[in-house]
Amino acid sequence: RLVWEDIHRAALVLTPLAVVLFLGAKVGGPVAVGLLVLALGLGILFRLRRWDLWQASVILNAMALVLAVTPVFQTVQAARAKEAPVATDLFRRAIELKSRPGLTPPDIYFLLMDGLGQPTYLESEFGLSPRIVRDVLESRGFMVKRYAMSSYPQTALSLSSTLNAAYVQDLLDIPDQANGDRAALALLVAENRVLETLRGAGYETVAFPSGYPLTRLAGQVNRRTPMVDPNFLEYYVLEDGCLPLVQTLLGRGPSDFSFAMRRNRLEYVFDHLGDARRGIPDDTPVFVFAHVMAPHPPFVFSRDGAGLSSRANFAFADGSHWYDIHGREGTPYHIMYSEQFTYVMKRLGDAVDAILSSSPRPPVIIIQGDHGPGSKLHHERLAYTDHEERLGVFDAWFVPDRYGWRPGEGGPVVNTFPQLFNNLFGAEVPLLPARYFFARMSAP
Repeated sequence: RLVWEDIHRAALVLTPLAVVLFLGAKVGGPVAVGLLVLALGLGILFRLRRWDLWQASVILNAMALVLAVTPVFQTVQAARAKEAPVATDLFRRAIELKSRPGLTPPDIYFLLMDGLGQPTYLESEFGLSPRIVRDVLESRGFMVKRYAMSSYPQTALSLSSTLNAAYVQDLLDIPDQANGDRAALALLVAENRVLETLRGAGYETVAFPSGYPLTRLAGQVNRRTPMVDPNFLEYYVLEDGCLPLVQTLLGRGPSDFSFAMRRNRLEYVFDHLGDARRGIPDDTPVFVFAHVMAPHPPFVFSRDGAGLSSRANFAFADGSHWYDIHGREGTPYHIMYSEQFTYVMKRLGDAVDAILSSSPRPPVIIIQGDHGPGSKLHHERLAYTDHEERLGVFDAWFVPDRYGWRPGEGGPVVNTFPQLFNNLFGAEVPLLPARYFFARMSAP
């Protein structure tokens, strides 16, 4: 405005610059350069010619308004859709806990490790030594289940089931199986039965959120996040804009900045699980929920924790979506997964030591995968998916001897909290039979 002395001329010059800023990576380098040249040319032209350009501004403003209103209209339509899934009565049915005389309620740590696969499968198919698990967890008193399974291949489905001790099909009335609306799944996680049960038993809730909106807990939650903590939307805004182009010009990977923020987010969780109780009185039990987006892609760590340089734009894509971005050339998926797995296990050991040394009461710690790796996963085609890989999950339990109970060797993770509540709190939650389902990403 100061340079061109007219708001309309200033706006027209800035329009191509705005496209580069917000959509630079999406339109590509050559187009971005062309838009910069266009902005420069318009700037020179408008200095030489003092045209009145208010009509052009009106047209562009009208176009921008349409672009802004369209998704709002679509969102309202989706929210009013009658075929969207809705919660059943089971979702609101309370779980009754009983106090055991002389037993102090334990702190409960539920660490959901995204994409952490079954140890036996990782050993046979990924070549990962069982010593990694033995040295890190079994040496610290964990019982690692050999054959635990998730009932679903997606995080929102699996976590909805686990935190409500029921299958999603029983928690939701789903009139249209092709509906892609995940809002009901977000509700199942946000206000889950496990969380409400423990709150009713006097537990404080501490959460280490991942930024994935479908795993965010609702209500009174003590959230632990680093100072710089972008959510999924913010990552993708960065990745669509000019930042990847600038990093490439500087000789860096296109998403090195996003990779660094992701490493910082993961390291923060491992560094601070030990002080999750800060600010909470010692006589108050806590339920700590951490959704750790690793070893799930993006693969940002080597086995020794060194930061990796990005090969393509940052994305949380897995399975067939990961191959769409990275192709099948270059470093194979299973090698990058194995590297990140190895480092994540080391940091889990550090976190467990910190939890045990700082806890005012013997804690119960559950480390569990929501689903397995995605090296042989096709998000839309059942026949192209290795279900043993995707549904087999890591499931490790630390239960102090004073509680007089050890979990079994396997089974579906939908029974995680029924087992815990029945054996520690005298609840009578029925254990469910093992059932497994494939779901398309486009229609969960």
